[in-house]
Amino acid sequence: MKKHLLFLSLLIMLTCSANAQLNLNRLGNKVKEQVEKKKDQVETETQAEQAAEPSNAKQEEDERGKYNYKKTYKPSAKALAADPKASDQTVEAMYTKSISEIHAAYEQFDPELFPYQPYYNYKQFYYLHDDKEEEIRTGQYTSIVMNIAKLPAGDFYYMPYTPIQTPDGEALVTYDEFFRNAWTALFIADPLSPWTFHKYVNVLMFENRMFEIKYTYKMSDAEKGIVNAETGALLFAPSEAAYTHAQDSRKLLALSLARNEVTIDYLRYYLNELFQQCNAETNPVLKYILYWKIDAIMVNVFTKHKDYDASNVANRKVEASYGALESQRFDIETNARMHSAETVEIPKGVQVDSNTSSKINAMAQKQFGDEFVKTIFLSSNWSEFKEDKYPYRVMHLSIPIAVIVKRGGKYLMNYYDVTRSPSGGNWHMMVKMGSSFAPIKYE
Repeated sequence: MKKHLLFLSLLIMLTCSANAQLNLNRLGNKVKEQVEKKKDQVETETQAEQAAEPSNAKQEEDERGKYNYKKTYKPSAKALAADPKASDQTVEAMYTKSISEIHAAYEQFDPELFPYQPYYNYKQFYYLHDDKEEEIRTGQYTSIVMNIAKLPAGDFYYMPYTPIQTPDGEALVTYDEFFRNAWTALFIADPLSPWTFHKYVNVLMFENRMFEIKYTYKMSDAEKGIVNAETGALLFAPSEAAYTHAQDSRKLLALSLARNEVTIDYLRYYLNELFQQCNAETNPVLKYILYWKIDAIMVNVFTKHKDYDASNVANRKVEASYGALESQRFDIETNARMHSAETVEIPKGVQVDSNTSSKINAMAQKQFGDEFVKTIFLSSNWSEFKEDKYPYRVMHLSIPIAVIVKRGGKYLMNYYDVTRSPSGGNWHMMVKMGSSFAPIKYE
């Protein structure tokens, strides 16, 4: 499992790097012009703002701490002493700001949105142009996605916690907080950069409504921020509400920038690249990730962009591509779950009478068609389900079974309950609550 996780982490990093390079190398002239125009516009607006800025000390104080990406910030003396790259003036490929400017931006962020301050004391929560730290974050992201991908439909993934040191002692944060804070902060610091948007899309996927319902934070007392009442382990924030408020506030700020500062041309280009990658991808988990990235951008950014026009032909083509992909969502999720899920044992069956056997086999054959392989009967006795009140009449009878199918070259198994009326009619086959298909070894 560790080898598989490491391989997938490397594959995701390579895919991300390749995609980022693609965003530069294959970026059309029109998109490049849009980015350059945006930068010129920002510089002009910044000069105008600076010329119009009042000298009023009160207003200057009010503005302090409010980050504006159009302005240029310099790192503090403390940041220069604690962060070796805080003075680095290099503007890396796919960025519009220097390393120094990005790190200086982190100091300007509102602590209500980015509570891990000062950033140089919480380096694991920020993208500091450190490949090793980024490798760790990518590994955390990959591990969480793989665990979510293999969940049975309707189940939740309980996000793991990890301790961090604060000035007040040890506290816990959820695993997703490292990359969520880091990649959102990076995008907000330099929202015109194709690379920072590319990283932020990973966070946007986790904040997308349909993906967000797949995981949860488990606590003994959410109102008091007590993660584990037995050990006394505390959340970094005083309550779950305060913790998620910071996440939601970061989300709103980042979404505002994505909808207003990232050009609609670039969004179309980026989505079309993701469509091509997703349609061609053969690794089920990577296809799953690409699908949810596309869904997050479409739902939260593209259709809500300030320049979005539903009648525009180019936009309609993007919508059509999304519609075609969305129709495959069930298969994409199923394939990812099967790819990640562990093999389960085949239960031992029992003999039942020929009438019951032929009736249930026919039902399974009808439901699964050519995929149907075998029915395993888990009991030879029908259980009675009676009314709660007198005269306690039998409402229906039930017998448990397991069904084996062959799908996509793999053998899978799922559990069902077959019910019938006391008189022998109204036969139904229903999936057992909480159960879903899992891979098996079948010969």
